[in-house]
Amino acid sequence: MPSAPIVITPQGEDRYLVDPRLGYGATPLDQRFDRIWRFIQAGESSAVRPDLAELRAKNPTYLPAQLAEAAIALQEKNYDAARTAVARVQQRNDYLAADIYEAEVAARSGDIRRASDLYARISARPDLPEIVKERIADIRQRTFNDLVTTAANAPSPESIALLRQSLAINPDARDVRMLLVQKLLAQRNWDEARAEIEPLINSDADKADVQESLAEIDVGQGRFEQAIARYERLARREHDPRYARRLDEIKEQWNAANMPPQYLRASESEAITRADLAVLLYWKVASIRFAQNLGTPPIAVDIEDVLGRDEIIRAIALGILPVDPVTRRVGPNVPVTASALTRYAARTLSMRGAPCAHGVNDSSKILNACSVTDPSITLPPDELISGRAAESVIEEIERVLSR
Repeated sequence: MPSAPIVITPQGEDRYLVDPRLGYGATPLDQRFDRIWRFIQAGESSAVRPDLAELRAKNPTYLPAQLAEAAIALQEKNYDAARTAVARVQQRNDYLAADIYEAEVAARSGDIRRASDLYARISARPDLPEIVKERIADIRQRTFNDLVTTAANAPSPESIALLRQSLAINPDARDVRMLLVQKLLAQRNWDEARAEIEPLINSDADKADVQESLAEIDVGQGRFEQAIARYERLARREHDPRYARRLDEIKEQWNAANMPPQYLRASESEAITRADLAVLLYWKVASIRFAQNLGTPPIAVDIEDVLGRDEIIRAIALGILPVDPVTRRVGPNVPVTASALTRYAARTLSMRGAPCAHGVNDSSKILNACSVTDPSITLPPDELISGRAAESVIEEIERVLSR
């Protein structure tokens, strides 16, 4: 029988194969097993397989010998055999070395998350060797990396769950925390986003990405003034045009949130009416809303009970919406088509004195001269117009008139 090798320190992952006697308790068989274990550590298990088999046969209750079979199987990358050997030991006695080997089988077979869970169960044990603590740290980092990588390509709900798991491993991972906050913001989970960004407020409150996220939470929860204040500071300090653009968007949202119900209804309509158009023009075009010295408008008999009656009267008075001279009707509920919006847009530019409309009679030519999008060119003439589409054209008209 060859003499036992000197005690060596295994390399690679084999250094995490702890002595199978760890946590088992001393027995008279330990001295004989010590020689066998030295050969296994040296990677020379073939030299002691007969001796190990004999030890197991004569002492079937000596579980470290059975766990040594798992160590050999792990060295040989025979994970199924290792898993079976560990399970057989644990059926009879669950002790520290067996628990470590169970985690090692999971780690080496590629199930990093299960390995992490198994190691987590024993991580608080006071009798853990330093090499096991090192392995736990390694597995935690690998699990963290795996979770973050998987989260990057997962659908939002799954990605959010994975990012939360990764932060449970490393709460100080700032980039991961900010990614989770962004995912929650995209899902409109304002309260959860606020809770996740909380750990950064004391240390990184003035960082641009934290302030931006807090501003978006403010917007989501209807605190437009706070959001505007944050973005104004960012726009001044960071000199990033992205912040200025977002600031303008939020101001528009704030204005919209304070608009009367008839405006909100018109803006969100999929097919606006003439009454809706009058409302949008009134609230988005300053020279219509604040027009002075208007004459008495023609009487329209069909607007008594219409939402937005005052805005319709203003549009009639300015000559934007015509009243039929015979029926005295303005048709507030008539849908607005692309060709009709072209006419109304051109009439608005002409009636409000846009210089680019002077001397031009054709509606499409007026819009072209004023660099305003012609709806009847970009859409079929009889296409019904949504509130958002009408707002887009009206915003172009306002830019022309406010120059």
